[in-house]
Amino acid sequence: MSTLTAEVAARIVERTMAVIGHNVNVMDDRGTILATGDPARRRQQHEGALVAAQNDRVVAIGDDQAGLLRGAQPGVNVPLHHRGEVVGVIGISGDPAEVQVLAELIRVTAELMVEQAGALEHGQRRQQELDDLLTAVVAGTLGGAALERRAAALDLALDVRRRCAVVRPVHEAGLEDLRALQRRLERTPDLLVARTHPEELAVWWPAEAPRAYDEVRRGVAAHADRLEAAVGEAFDGPDGMRRAALAARDAWRVAHLGEGLYDPRDLPLVALLCGLREDWRAEAIAAPWQALVAADRHGDLRRTLRTWIEHDLHPGRTAEALHVHRNTLRGRFERIERVTGLDLRRVPHLLQLYLGPLLSR
Repeated sequence: MSTLTAEVAARIVERTMAVIGHNVNVMDDRGTILATGDPARRRQQHEGALVAAQNDRVVAIGDDQAGLLRGAQPGVNVPLHHRGEVVGVIGISGDPAEVQVLAELIRVTAELMVEQAGALEHGQRRQQELDDLLTAVVAGTLGGAALERRAAALDLALDVRRRCAVVRPVHEAGLEDLRALQRRLERTPDLLVARTHPEELAVWWPAEAPRAYDEVRRGVAAHADRLEAAVGEAFDGPDGMRRAALAARDAWRVAHLGEGLYDPRDLPLVALLCGLREDWRAEAIAAPWQALVAADRHGDLRRTLRTWIEHDLHPGRTAEALHVHRNTLRGRFERIERVTGLDLRRVPHLLQLYLGPLLSR
C-alpha cells in the first residue's frame, strides 16, 4: 500500500499553498490528481505528471505544451520519492521559469511528509500485527515454531521474564477510557500492549524493570472511577506471556469474588489456584460452599467463616470481631458443618471451604 494517500496529499497541498502564491497539485504514480488547490481538477488524469513519474524526471510544461497533454496546465512537475521509489508527483502551476526553484524546495517538504506518513503507517501496522500475535498467544491458538517465527519477524524476545496486568472498565462508559489508555501505553517503551478482549487490555513488561509498570498505574489512576487493573505473577519461556496473562486474569477474578475470604498477601497462590476453575474436578470441591450459600439466606454463616479465617482460626478473636458469645460462635460452626457435611477441625475440609468461592463457576 502506497504511503502517498489522498489524506497525505491533502496535507501537502494545504501546507505548501499556505506559503506560496501558486496552485499545488499532488498526483499518484499513475498521474491521477489526489489533492489540489483547484477542486475541479481532483481525480483527473495529469499526463505531464505521468511522464514525470514513469521517467523519474522533472517535467516542465509551458503554454505551448499544456494543450498537448491531457489534464495539464503550465507549471513544473517533480517526482516524489519514498525509500528510493517514485510514489507520486508534486506539481506547481505557473510559469516554469518562475516556479522551478519553488518546486525543488517544496519537493523536500513533501518527501519529508511522505516519510513521516510511512513511519506512522509502519508503526501502526507493526502494532496491529503485535496485537494479533499477543491476542492469539493468550487465547492459546499460537505457539511452538509458528509463534517463534512471528515473534522473530516483530523482533519480539520470547525468553524475557515478564509480568502482565489486565485492565478492564468498571462499567460500559469506561470503554472509551480503555481505548485512550491503550493509545497512551502503546507509545511507552518496555511495554507490550494488546486488546485481548473487547473489554480487556493486557499489558506486559519485563519483571526486571518494575518501574515500567508505573505508566500503567498512572494511566489507570487517571481513570480511577472507570478503569481497574489486576497484576499476576512473572513467567518466562515460550509460553511465558500466556501464563503471565492468565495469572493476571486469575488475580482479577480473585479480586472480584466478593466474598472477602482471601487476604491480599495470599493473592499469588490463590490466583494460581483460580485457574483450576475450568477443571471438572473443581465442581466437586466447590459443592459444599455452594450448599452453604444456598442455606445462608442472611449471610451470617459466610460472615462467620470469613471472620474466622481472617483471625487465623482463633475462636476468642473471632467471637469478639463478630460481637457474639462463644456459644453462639460454636453454634454457627455446627450449622456450617451440618450444611456442608465437612468437619471444620480438619485442615483438608477447611481448605475445601476456603477454595469454594474460588472454584465456583
